[in-house]
Amino acid sequence: MTQYPKMRSLKMLFRLLLGAALASASPTQADIIPAGAGNISDTVNPAGYKCVVDHGTWIHNAGVVEPGVSSCSPIGAPTPRYPQLVAPASNKPTMTHRWWGSIPFLGAMQTGNSQDAAYITPDPISARVSERGARILSIPAGLQTQDNQTIYPVPDPFSEVFDGIAVGNSAYGNMQAFLKDYSDGSVTVQWRSGATPVMEATFVHGSAFVYFTALSGNLVLRTKAADGPEKGLFHQGGNTLGLWTDVAGVRNHFLAIGEGGVQFNNPGSSEITVANSGRLTIAWLPASGTPDSGMIQTFTQYGAQPVDELFIDYAVNRGNNSVTVSHQYRYRGAPVTTLAGLAPLHWKNSSQPLSAYKARSARGMLRFAATSQFSYQLPFVGVLPYFPEDIGDYDTEQLQALVMEFINRGQANWNTATDTYWAGKNYGKVAELAAIARSNGMTAQADQLINWLKAELEDWFRANTSGGLDINKYFAYDGNWNTLLGMDESFGAHQQLNDHHFHYGYFVRAAAEICRVDPGWCAPGAWGSMVELLIRDYAAGRDDAMFPYLRNFDPANGFSWASGHANFTLGNNNESTSEAANAYGAIVLYGLITGNDELVDRGIYLHASSSAAYWEYWNNLDRYRGMGGDYDNFFPEYDKLTTSIIWGQGHVFSTWFSGAYAHILGIQGLPLSPLVLHIGQHPDYLRDYVTLGMTESPNGKPSGLPEDQWRDVWWNIWAMTDGQAAVDDFNTMNFNYMPEAGETKAHTYHWVHTYKQLGHLASGDGSLSADYPAALAFDNNGRKTYLAYNFGSSARTVTFSDGVSFSVPAGQMSVNGGGQPPPPAFDLTIQAEDYTAMAGVQTEATSDDGGGLNVGWIDAGDWMAYANVEIPEAGDYRVEYRVASEASGGRLSLDMNAGQTVLGEVDIPVTGAWQNWTTAQHTVQLPAGSYQLGIFAAQGGWNINWFRIVKI
Repeated sequence: MTQYPKMRSLKMLFRLLLGAALASASPTQADIIPAGAGNISDTVNPAGYKCVVDHGTWIHNAGVVEPGVSSCSPIGAPTPRYPQLVAPASNKPTMTHRWWGSIPFLGAMQTGNSQDAAYITPDPISARVSERGARILSIPAGLQTQDNQTIYPVPDPFSEVFDGIAVGNSAYGNMQAFLKDYSDGSVTVQWRSGATPVMEATFVHGSAFVYFTALSGNLVLRTKAADGPEKGLFHQGGNTLGLWTDVAGVRNHFLAIGEGGVQFNNPGSSEITVANSGRLTIAWLPASGTPDSGMIQTFTQYGAQPVDELFIDYAVNRGNNSVTVSHQYRYRGAPVTTLAGLAPLHWKNSSQPLSAYKARSARGMLRFAATSQFSYQLPFVGVLPYFPEDIGDYDTEQLQALVMEFINRGQANWNTATDTYWAGKNYGKVAELAAIARSNGMTAQADQLINWLKAELEDWFRANTSGGLDINKYFAYDGNWNTLLGMDESFGAHQQLNDHHFHYGYFVRAAAEICRVDPGWCAPGAWGSMVELLIRDYAAGRDDAMFPYLRNFDPANGFSWASGHANFTLGNNNESTSEAANAYGAIVLYGLITGNDELVDRGIYLHASSSAAYWEYWNNLDRYRGMGGDYDNFFPEYDKLTTSIIWGQGHVFSTWFSGAYAHILGIQGLPLSPLVLHIGQHPDYLRDYVTLGMTESPNGKPSGLPEDQWRDVWWNIWAMTDGQAAVDDFNTMNFNYMPEAGETKAHTYHWVHTYKQLGHLASGDGSLSADYPAALAFDNNGRKTYLAYNFGSSARTVTFSDGVSFSVPAGQMSVNGGGQPPPPAFDLTIQAEDYTAMAGVQTEATSDDGGGLNVGWIDAGDWMAYANVEIPEAGDYRVEYRVASEASGGRLSLDMNAGQTVLGEVDIPVTGAWQNWTTAQHTVQLPAGSYQLGIFAAQGGWNINWFRIVKI
């Protein structure tokens, strides 16, 4: 395919934008463009090229280039890849990472070439744009559940047509395809023969319509076969033709809608010429059987009105930080009414009236509405820069020792990575560590960590740290692809423009922590301009001259895509929602620190939508809540609690790198910080999520996982649903484990103990909200903890929707309006061996925290009594039991006054060993007074170390 550099001259970057393609030239030819105290290059330094020999010679770290080179020794000259653009798209920043991202990246797929795999997925339509035109499929007709996935396994995917239909041109059979125009939810493709425009098509997300225009020659409809068992007609009249296809078990009904006077020549054949009509709409009909006249009439009516733009906007209500997202359908700038397809994230959160037409597609039930616009509302969870001190019941000296253990590795050793991903993960974890250290009295050590981060980021933020153009740890701007490329490349971040939000989000998160304690570092004349360049690369605002709007985030779907080139039969994909949320939460932090309200709102929108989409599409929460029918986004045959990779044409329970359950589910917890607290919004669901994630662990806990399966990530996740259990299992390792690359032992220790006391996230689901983005609430069995951090320069009052309100000093964290949470109204721990009477039990030494004795040899019918237990007031109490059971589990009941009153029963889980401890609990009602409490073994086979009574 012929490739062309962008036909425009961008001369200035900041004051001058870059014009020509990102060059691969000698360092002496590089232009170094200033950005505050930092700078970037317009050139990749060839001295930094990398090459591998693996059934060919493959280059990387060389910019957006073809992967193959002539040799690795010496490294052959790379071949630049240019975007496939024509005006007006060539006059805009080059957009990638959409459901149609393959169009600007690759242009036309070649028929029969398995290397050209890309399908675009406007959903319910799927299409392969080729040199012959467009192959049109419907996702609902082809979806099927196989093993651990629900996908559309497109049959014979590289042919011009097989199932479905194809639209081509009667006069041209070898065209090139280009991105002509795009909006937030639509794309227009133009096919050319040489320099001659031949035909165009506009695809709109959620729409059952595709709008074709013939610019030369006539449009042609092609099917696999002529009329017979695989193709036929169901309607013919006026300016419409209805045809069905039934190939490889995939049945579709399409309606072709032409202009007045249109002729469909040879409709019974496999090639139908469309004469006397320069415009043609192809409608896919959501019919389970032969479409009736009402459906044909409705889709003809709305299909006759073209749509060329889907404009998607957002507004943040700073009274509660909820987000309203609006979709508007336009043609030539004016609103038009169409049959809009609302995905589950849309219609479940909207009051938009819906029609009876619907289809189960890639994201769930797509429901259609006759409208020119609709809107929906989403809550924002909130973010914090760190969890404060004095909440978790950790040992401060132990925490400080873990911080020192990390620091003592030395500045030369804490980060040896030179690529944007692995280095970024190191910067993110050190930002978290610095905040923890500072809040726990280690100011000097926190400053040391901040200085380490400054040194690293300032190195990256200068392209000429070495005097000339650096070899690595710098950024270069590509004026054709309108992107920043970090040296070194990893995971296809250059050649495929993959994962920029994942990588650069860690840099922004680290910069936010630096600026929280040293605001001057982020001044425009200092390093703030460089930080904002990274934000603009992965999440630019609208009308940014240098970068496309929200590169990685797809406003139509409401979540992000990872791949730039999207060269996959299943369309584009996204795996780690938590790394996306980390990137967008970092924007909120940075905006709050710098006082940039527009950035704060943008980050809130991206974070809120990503969080909601995670629960809607990855976790299918409504099924868990017992809601079926249209509310269940998964096929009945798909029996997993969750999925891991979302594709344009389905979803799969897997990762790119591993089949281990701990990786498949754990990747949604990378990283865990107060920027991604949405993971814990539904603790009952998360409990079962942890159970599924631990399927392959011999003891069903993180401690049983192999060394490389992220024990600490899973302790962090587990703590969000059962802090005590996470702490208990964490303690069994005695810190003898290898942290995940983005984790530190100090952070995990601090996190699990803090969450143990906080309980569960209580805000962010719409029922409890705050009027400040950095304010959240937690609930531990009825006891609320309110956290707020004030990034401003003066005190501010933070108000929660339940009426709680308090003042937060400038630059400080406030817990419930003070320095620490109030103690429980009543909290009594009784050692199990301190019974005043018993039957059938014995004591032994325990290895549980605190040592001492535990009670064991408990059989059914055994009991222990505890006299003179003082209950200060009547009410609900949480009773916790520290228990262990090697193999059988068990059951106990709590009673009063020698069994006269049974207060409640608790099941005791299997823990795998007599000294593997966990905490079981229940809530009981107790009267005020002094009583004898009894623990009765309804079923034996367990040990008990202590029990605890807490007023709630």
